[in-house]
Amino acid sequence: MDTWQEKITNDMQKGRKAQEEGKHGLARVCARRAAGWAIQENLARNGIDLNTRSAFEYIQYQASQSGNPPRMQQSLEYMMRKMEKDSLEEDAYWPLPEVDLLLEAEWLIKELLDFNI
Repeated sequence: MDTWQEKITNDMQKGRKAQEEGKHGLARVCARRAAGWAIQENLARNGIDLNTRSAFEYIQYQASQSGNPPRMQQSLEYMMRKMEKDSLEEDAYWPLPEVDLLLEAEWLIKELLDFNI
């Protein structure tokens, strides 16, 4: 079984590769997964088990906690943001082109676990 460090590192590496190949949707998925692993490990260290494998549920749980520093709360909100679509005929798009979820995940992982990727 992979350690939390291996899981985070693998997802971040996959995300960076996807981003380099122009697969931005996959890069966002990988960033969310890596953030989810970090949140899961942080919660486990505090005796909390959500009994789910969903990275998104871990992100939602952490975002719902009071006392998150503003920077962390913003990062979590970015992680929860979904694609948008203006009409049925148009393609969906990422509404925050200036936000790189891989960089947000790196920051979150460092903040929660003091782990550098």
